[in-house]
Amino acid sequence: MMALQSRRSGSVQSVSGANNTLAFARDIESPVNLSSNPQEDPLRPLRTMADRVGKEVERFAERLDEWHGLNLSNDNAKTRYQTTLRMVAEFKDVADSTVEELQRQSDAEHRGELAKSTRRRIQNMADVPRPSIESGAGPVQSMTASEPKSSAVRELRAWQAESATWDLLRIIIEHYHPEPGTDVEDQNKESLKKTGEEYRHTQNTDIWNRFILKDDHAKEKTLILRWLEQTAEKSESDIPSITEELEKESGKDTNTWAAGWLDTRSKIKQEKRLRGSAGPLGMDSRPIASSDRTETLVCQLDPDAAPRQGRTLEKADEYYERALWMVCYEMVRRGKSWEEISEWCKGKNESWRAISLCAGYDTQPAGVPNLSGPSVGYLFRRVSYFNAKAARYHYERALYGLMSGDVRSVESVCRTWDDHLYARYNALLLSRFDSYLAENYPDQVPATLARKFVFQDIVASVGPWEESAPRTIDSLKEHKPTAAQAHSPLKLIQGSLIGRNIEELLVNVGAAIFEMTRKDSRHVNLIVDPNGIRKDSIKLDPPVDKCCRALASDPHALRIAVHIIIILRQGLRLDAIKDSSGSLAMDNVIAAYIEMLRLSRRIDMIPLYAAQFSTEARQHHCLGRILPDIKNSDDQKDFLRLMEECGLDPVDAVSENYQCVLKASGLLDGIMRPVDRYVMLEPTKESDWLWPGKRIKKNFFDFSTNVKEDAVLDCMEWYRHLQRFRGPTFLALTDAVKHLLLHGRLGAALKLTRSMSVEVMSLQKTKDYCGYSFDFTIPGTEEQDREALAEEQAKVNRDKRITISEEQHMQEVQHFRQISQSYHDLEKLCTLIELFSKWRAEEDKLIQMKATNAKPSTKNVRELFEAIDMLTESLLSGLLQVSSDGGIPFNEIDSVQAEDPAHAAVMAREHLEFSTLIHAYIPEIVLAYISVAQACSFFATRETAVKAMEMANTIAEENRKWLRTVFKRDGRMKELVEMLARASLGMVRLSEIEPGKAAGVKRRGSKGETVRIWDVNVRN
Repeated sequence: MMALQSRRSGSVQSVSGANNTLAFARDIESPVNLSSNPQEDPLRPLRTMADRVGKEVERFAERLDEWHGLNLSNDNAKTRYQTTLRMVAEFKDVADSTVEELQRQSDAEHRGELAKSTRRRIQNMADVPRPSIESGAGPVQSMTASEPKSSAVRELRAWQAESATWDLLRIIIEHYHPEPGTDVEDQNKESLKKTGEEYRHTQNTDIWNRFILKDDHAKEKTLILRWLEQTAEKSESDIPSITEELEKESGKDTNTWAAGWLDTRSKIKQEKRLRGSAGPLGMDSRPIASSDRTETLVCQLDPDAAPRQGRTLEKADEYYERALWMVCYEMVRRGKSWEEISEWCKGKNESWRAISLCAGYDTQPAGVPNLSGPSVGYLFRRVSYFNAKAARYHYERALYGLMSGDVRSVESVCRTWDDHLYARYNALLLSRFDSYLAENYPDQVPATLARKFVFQDIVASVGPWEESAPRTIDSLKEHKPTAAQAHSPLKLIQGSLIGRNIEELLVNVGAAIFEMTRKDSRHVNLIVDPNGIRKDSIKLDPPVDKCCRALASDPHALRIAVHIIIILRQGLRLDAIKDSSGSLAMDNVIAAYIEMLRLSRRIDMIPLYAAQFSTEARQHHCLGRILPDIKNSDDQKDFLRLMEECGLDPVDAVSENYQCVLKASGLLDGIMRPVDRYVMLEPTKESDWLWPGKRIKKNFFDFSTNVKEDAVLDCMEWYRHLQRFRGPTFLALTDAVKHLLLHGRLGAALKLTRSMSVEVMSLQKTKDYCGYSFDFTIPGTEEQDREALAEEQAKVNRDKRITISEEQHMQEVQHFRQISQSYHDLEKLCTLIELFSKWRAEEDKLIQMKATNAKPSTKNVRELFEAIDMLTESLLSGLLQVSSDGGIPFNEIDSVQAEDPAHAAVMAREHLEFSTLIHAYIPEIVLAYISVAQACSFFATRETAVKAMEMANTIAEENRKWLRTVFKRDGRMKELVEMLARASLGMVRLSEIEPGKAAGVKRRGSKGETVRIWDVNVRN
């Protein structure tokens, strides 16, 4: 099952409330508690977003999870491409369904805002002075769209823009990145064959089709134009709504528009009656003043009367004219078919207007420019250009500007980035097509025609045709009316998709995210410096940095950016960013999204997104810093399961977590100076003959742990849940205890070795390897227990049963003992030191009871000494002699060096650290043992005094040369000799106590030693 599906069926539930999430930690480094001052919080933008995101996060994750699961099991390029496009469509479906839901919730507000916007345009249309032919040479003033005040409408607009963005991404993918195995060139050749060869009588539509097939950039222009038309149709007021607002503003029913210029006609009739004229009035007749006496009215009613006579209409008719042009423009801008536009004009009794706009379109498909006449529309566009220059109204001018390809004529009515892009792309396409006609079809567009009707080639002004897309997008960023919107988050994304520099934008956003979080000093910070040690690799100009920060702080834009990265890199396998800095920066965008998921308590979604990083190292870096947030044992198991289902390596993530926490603890970087000698003893007075000059120090053992040490212990808990990963488990345990002991933190070391002792880990790990659980430290367990194996295997499904022979079982147990040896040694060391601490407590208890003449029980003392004696003997028999990463003896480093120098270097470093431990602890342990042995001989049994003296023999043994070396190098040999001498003196004194009883003692040690040789009363 896919990860999120598994999450819903398991114990880790979808995030719908605080009680249904993975246990989330609020420790000292938790992002929840980063700063009490919002102004100092580097995660404030992400925290704000986390508070704003809703169910769309889960809905996107579900689609991504399905896609990831399909491609994880099937790496076929064609399948991956198809599933990726399907996922893009599903993202758009999510956006569309959200739009529908928001429209239902705030339909009245939404319609009100659209109506308000339309009224502003209508008022601007009615109030703005008529353009003159000369005004075309001056600066063009564009209208600008205003931001709605309602938050609900703003949210709706954001989702509409997101829906358009996913649609745009699909268009870009299908155009520039066809399905693997598709030969686009061959397809185009086949399509060209169907259009026929280029000859004089080629159908006009075939000429257009050949142009689009031959010119990939021209095809891109047509695709973007259709996209802009569909976006306007979905997000702007529809035509009926516009006409309704026009009716409200004019105060007249739009049905009366079919009657033409009613007020002007009435005025002319009135004047003719007053003048007694039966025929039409001429220009030489007395002028007719408008009703308000400010203008001179036309004296005839033919369509071109006003521009021809240089006169005007009555205000209501002027409004009517402007409104008609406005509606026609809005229909063209929305991609309405020319047939539909023509029918609308005819319905208003404006057939001439339909002919003027739609001539020759009746035989052409939608989405194709005017191709009428022998010049394939070339002459029509030149006439439209001059009509635009002579137009009396801005929308009339803009409409003819669209048909001719003149940008300046359209700009005055453009309100949005989309409108300006539409005007430019339309002009580029028509300009390129006219150049194509002049070059390839001289019979249709002869040179004389081209010279007669000179037009401005916008392609030439933009630059190389191949760079027209990015240059157009860049020009909108610098164009004053569009600059602000062009730098808005979603327009940055849309523009970069169109300009084909989306990777550059995402890299810049990733770099900006690092700058935003630069002050985040937490060790669990997910964002990395994309430049690494090369500080000059990525530098953002302040304006770029500002808009990229805005994008990274916008929840819609960040989510879109993250999923675009996934689609391009993982879905299409596009990797335009070759340098490591760029990849790290893009990964920062995903990391920021994951940080937002963490802040919003959606921990269970994180493995899915972590799987989308560019490298495994970044995956582990991220997950290793997420794991500290999860404290509950069951949730830890579920999170590891989710990681495995997403194809992630849980071992490396857990190891990264350990290294990260260990570094933050100060145990690696010198914040805490390693201990040179762990002190357990304190000197005694000469009269204190119970001890050989030193005794165990009171309260020397600090059982407490600090917050950072607790974090180290917590991260070790993850190793309990790693199935079949015994090597990394014992390696990490050894390393953790080693560093704690090196810094004298016995409390934390003991706590760890208690909760995760070799016995405990053995019972947890052996089942995965040997089929049943047992303690491999117990002698004899290397022999397979067939009954236990059969009993355990009967409890599991047949496909999960472990088949293992007796020989394999023995090998597994031997390997367990080998890789856990160093950890077992350190565990014994911690336990022994704890026993010494307990011994001092028992000493004080017995001395106090003796002082009160009470009869103490020596059972605890005897048992305590037996445990101390056993552990001391075990440690001194051989301590930390093998590496923790495989149980290889350190005396074999030279042979390892020949095969694996890197491994040998690791072993050498660990050998040095183990040596430091031995020097810090072993001499003190030996001296403590001598002190305890002598004291025990007075408290419990005299025979322990022999053990104190036998320590000299133990140290002198040939195989204990390392022990003698430790004392010599530490300069403690003199101290050892003095304590042994005092111990011998103590034995003499011991023999003086109760001599009768002493003389009768016959007990001997394991080597035949007896305390009687120190009894001065014994006869030879």
